[in-house]
Amino acid sequence: MTFNSYIQFPESAGQARPDRCCNPELFLSYERKQMMHRVLRYAVFIGILLSVSGAFAAPGKFYIVGMGTAPDLITVRGVEVIKSADLILLEQPSEFEYWKQLIGNKEVFYCPHGARVGLGLDPKKVEDPDMRAIVEQNAKHRQNAVDRIKKEVEAGKVVAALEGGDPMIYGTTFYLEMLPQDFPSEIVPGVGAFQAVSAAVKMSPVFGYDTNSVIVTMDDFPGRKDINEKLMATQTSMIFYTMGMNYPRLFEQLNRHYPANTPVAVVSFAGERGKQQIVRSTVGRFIKDVDYKKLPNDAHTILVGKFLKVGQARTDALLGAKKQIERVHGATPTAK
Repeated sequence: MTFNSYIQFPESAGQARPDRCCNPELFLSYERKQMMHRVLRYAVFIGILLSVSGAFAAPGKFYIVGMGTAPDLITVRGVEVIKSADLILLEQPSEFEYWKQLIGNKEVFYCPHGARVGLGLDPKKVEDPDMRAIVEQNAKHRQNAVDRIKKEVEAGKVVAALEGGDPMIYGTTFYLEMLPQDFPSEIVPGVGAFQAVSAAVKMSPVFGYDTNSVIVTMDDFPGRKDINEKLMATQTSMIFYTMGMNYPRLFEQLNRHYPANTPVAVVSFAGERGKQQIVRSTVGRFIKDVDYKKLPNDAHTILVGKFLKVGQARTDALLGAKKQIERVHGATPTAK
């Protein structure tokens, strides 16, 4: 099938071509009509091509990728997303050095980690002029990043924001809150500090002999309702992310709620082969035993609880789980 036979205009079908010599005016009129028909045919054809190419164009998407606590703890999906990315979003230049083998020559842009400061706050309500200037500047950083993400994704590009550890535990996710709800996006989980430090001490925090939960928390801040001392009342396993941690206050509180011999572990550079370090102490002796001021900033985590000693054993030795025993061993395992 030829192009002209595929797109036919009935006005020209079957019309005889007039003789140029006998009727010049009719001939010119005929030629003009034929030219218009050809132009219309090509316009329709180009429109079809554009619509088809648009249908098969690669859709843009925004990803937040958990990079794990070490370069070799990233997931397979995370690696594939970075390979497909056109642009990489980071929070600081040191991250590029840390992940440069994965990033390669891809274009990188930044939204500083400090841009979180002032999030959710109306700058007009900040009385201190210096603090108001910081809040306003950070609001610009956040908006510029979101505008760039939106522009690139709408142009069909893939943008990947890389986050150390797992982005869902104290990571940066406010981009998604500022983008439209139906914006094409995905969060790729990573091996976070919670998993990495638990693996480092080779004990699972959810097993606490007579407790069955773990509290993941950080230092108290003004206005916080679930302050750490309230959480300590349960004497369950606790994991502290240590950004800006006030150690004397923390262990003063722990000593009010936990026995002095409760095990404590500090894991630095969790998951990094050849660099990971573990320091062990107790609630009662930590401040005396550990030079906490020399611990690496933002690279260590504190674990507190009986689980560090008792392991997976439970106070009832699982004999209280009657339904589980019946399912595994049968209702009367000794019956003949």
